[in-house]
Amino acid sequence: MTIRPLYISPVGRGGVDFGIQNITRAVRAAGLRPELLRLPEIYNFLPMLIPRSMPEGWWRGFDLVQGRSRVAFSFGVTGLPVVTTVHHLTTDPDLQPYSSFAQRLFYHLVEARYDGLSIAYADAVVCVSRFTQQQVERTYGRADSIIIFDGIDTDVFVPTPGLVRRDDGVPPSAARVRLLFVGNRTRRKGFELLPAIMDLLPSDYVLYYTGGFQGRHRGPPHPRMIPIGSPDRAGLVAAYQSCDILLFPSRLEGFGIAPAEALACGRPVVTTNASALPEVVDDGLNGFLVARDDVAGYAEKVRLLGEDPALRRRFGEHGRAKVVASFGYDQLGNGFRALYERLLGS
Repeated sequence: MTIRPLYISPVGRGGVDFGIQNITRAVRAAGLRPELLRLPEIYNFLPMLIPRSMPEGWWRGFDLVQGRSRVAFSFGVTGLPVVTTVHHLTTDPDLQPYSSFAQRLFYHLVEARYDGLSIAYADAVVCVSRFTQQQVERTYGRADSIIIFDGIDTDVFVPTPGLVRRDDGVPPSAARVRLLFVGNRTRRKGFELLPAIMDLLPSDYVLYYTGGFQGRHRGPPHPRMIPIGSPDRAGLVAAYQSCDILLFPSRLEGFGIAPAEALACGRPVVTTNASALPEVVDDGLNGFLVARDDVAGYAEKVRLLGEDPALRRRFGEHGRAKVVASFGYDQLGNGFRALYERLLGS
């Protein structure tokens, strides 16, 4: 019998949204018959309304139901095994200084309760990194979660032949070195550090950045920063392939999808030595890890890579090999398949 998982995911605003799409593609490639049900964004905030808004018997024909920890607690009415994925915990103390008062209030009074309920009552809890797994045990006391790393489609996120930089994936620029930032314009992602980092870099370095989903856009915050909007998957691959280095000064990541995608495209990464990022980026092998908020440190490592094409190439080759071996769709799809078979006794 072919296993039929039902994934329920309200539309999101970042890596979590891409994560459920990656799971769907990967388990389908592993021989399962998944279905992804997208819901309006409001259900991220009121997940208890999901069962009431669905047609009668909406879960029939499926073997299990799965969703992120913000919503999975509402799936118990199905009577099916419930799997929840934990991408990161917003109650992490390291995140609090970079959150607004309203965000902290929502995290502690609402989201922490949703996460706690899902983690407590799910039949299986999946964490996307060792860091996230440690946070789940420390915060909620659940010690039997399993790790299935976020997956990257390494047949789509690929290097250019010979790791030669292409020129058609970003707006034209005469800059000698092209940097890329991928993420929302938030403090958690370290976006406000980028202008100060650019001030310390040579005048022939340029930084392209995605529009993301959050933060009011008031134009480029630095004369050598160029927005590229919110590209689709093909556009994002083209952007990675058209730049030399991913600059990602994020303060906290449950996994680090953007660094993994960049490495899959053969691009080295300069990022933060915090949270799950050291699980993705190997310092001195495929990128550099810098202390959180160390503007001068980010600039130093970017310049080291920018001035050494051979080093960029060596790092890019190592990064590509690591993502293929550790974070590809094979480990993602087969990891979930093995979990489902165990849960269903097949």
